[in-house]
Amino acid sequence: MKNITAIILSAVITVSAATAFAAGFTDISDPSYSWAADSIRSMSDAGYITGYEDNTFRPDNEVTRLECIALFARAMGSRNEANAEILKMAHEQYDNLISAYSLDWGKDEIAYLLYKNVLTKPDLDKYIIGTEKNSPMKRCEAAVIITKAMGGESEALAQTGIVLDYTDARQIPSDAVQYVYYATKQGIMNGMGDGTFSPLSSVSRAQMAVMLERTVNATKYSFFTAKIMSVDTTEKTVSYADPDGNQSMVVYSDNTDFRVLGVETQARIMTTGVQAVFGLSDKDLISVDALSEIPDETIVGVFTGYASNSGVTSVMLTVNGEPKSYDCAPDVAVTYGGTPSTMRSFKSGDSVEIWMSDGKVTRISGSEKEVTVPNVIIEEIIVDGDISIRVSSANDDYDGKTIPVASNVTVKKNGKETDLTKIYEGDTATITLQYGEIKSISANASSQTVEGVISSITIASPSSSMTVNVKGTETTYTVPADTPITINGEEGTLYDFRVGDTVKITTESNAITKIVANSTQVTSGSVVGVVAGVTMGYKLITITTEGSGSASVIYSDKTVFMSATGTKKTANDIQEGQTISVRGTVNGATLVADLVIIEAEAPGK
Repeated sequence: MKNITAIILSAVITVSAATAFAAGFTDISDPSYSWAADSIRSMSDAGYITGYEDNTFRPDNEVTRLECIALFARAMGSRNEANAEILKMAHEQYDNLISAYSLDWGKDEIAYLLYKNVLTKPDLDKYIIGTEKNSPMKRCEAAVIITKAMGGESEALAQTGIVLDYTDARQIPSDAVQYVYYATKQGIMNGMGDGTFSPLSSVSRAQMAVMLERTVNATKYSFFTAKIMSVDTTEKTVSYADPDGNQSMVVYSDNTDFRVLGVETQARIMTTGVQAVFGLSDKDLISVDALSEIPDETIVGVFTGYASNSGVTSVMLTVNGEPKSYDCAPDVAVTYGGTPSTMRSFKSGDSVEIWMSDGKVTRISGSEKEVTVPNVIIEEIIVDGDISIRVSSANDDYDGKTIPVASNVTVKKNGKETDLTKIYEGDTATITLQYGEIKSISANASSQTVEGVISSITIASPSSSMTVNVKGTETTYTVPADTPITINGEEGTLYDFRVGDTVKITTESNAITKIVANSTQVTSGSVVGVVAGVTMGYKLITITTEGSGSASVIYSDKTVFMSATGTKKTANDIQEGQTISVRGTVNGATLVADLVIIEAEAPGK
């Protein structure tokens, strides 16, 4: 925990006026606190727990749910300097969700735990919604948070036939038994000393200090930033280089969490030559978060030759019509046609891709001017000005690679000429590359029609997605913008659907190409509340209703916006803090707006 405890953390389980008094608290010397005094001093010295301005610790005070969760988030590294970029990605992914919970503090910690898959939305709805965030954390609930923070939830939930030795075991809620068992087994929670666990009692500050210290000592979380040099999927190792260029290796397991720019992925398609945050629990690798999806620099060109001078090998290329020369690292990896090779295998005019790291070529991949790669899987189509496609392949030179698409690419689908809009994620294809660009695609995909129930819908550009439950199995599909939608025999849109609607979908690979529904769940409704957030890209307004409840409002191009005095408004006029009245069709917590009235502007505006 060296990297974690070196950071002085702000108060978590104290009021805002609290001040740290390292190990000098005046109210923990009483023998009745001897069981907790050392832990209080230790966690105070480490910067986790602070005291009050009168130099007291107040060990019997209760700990709120938000305080408990935030404390364990920080123990897991949410404030570690190495995780600064991860925290940014966490906010990008989850700020819209978190905004519904009206937090005055703790947003960093909640975003971090969501990103790490420690907490889920149901957890937030249980622990921090409305006034729950400031309610005392019960001991059985603390067992849940501890188990999740230690990465032991899967192990805990796999346990069956549990028998607890506590005399009040029957009082432990059924959904907490496995967590209490895990926290007990790990030695983090040992009961109240009289044979009871007291599951419904509030957690005191003294108890929290003891549990925190035990968790910190058991997990020994640490984090560091380094460059991924290689991933060996046979030996299950990751080689990395520190900022000074010193290389080391660490073993990963099936439980190691691999991500690229916050998106979960597999070890075999992790990009080398990029900076990543490595997370360890003692010596076990628990996470690798790549902060980029491309190496320091990737250059594509035409091979013209190579030379060696004073032990340094240089490779000569023509790049964008200009001759270039690049020095190679001593341990440069060379492949040709997907197999290990040397530059003696290259010939003038070959297509070459080089990976640059710290000014040196660390990897060279060569192939003939034109190369055909069969049986690739289309993993992702990326539209960012130019178009590129990420593929998976049995050929290591192309597996996990993102390849640019030529502007004059030719496309066939199931033997018929078409365009890129008909190529979907999950398609199997043969691609032909010329000088590193995709010049042609010949894809195949079978079509099937199934009926299921909508579990979720995400409306976005350039394509949306829909999760459909078919006979108990949930699958998420891309919904291209031109997908025909028919409802009750008439043309419809994705905005017409609600979670729970039954739909008949026609699919190709991972895309929906047609949607037919006989009816949708439509009921009239209205809601009044204060705007908590606006996501223009999704046409979504989140509002807080009376009693600290929340509701989601979806608007469309047909929605009418106006002020309370009847002045015409637009969606751009909706701002946080305004009071709005919405009328439309409602399903569950989601309301599709026909009319939005701005009843009152935000305070101070």
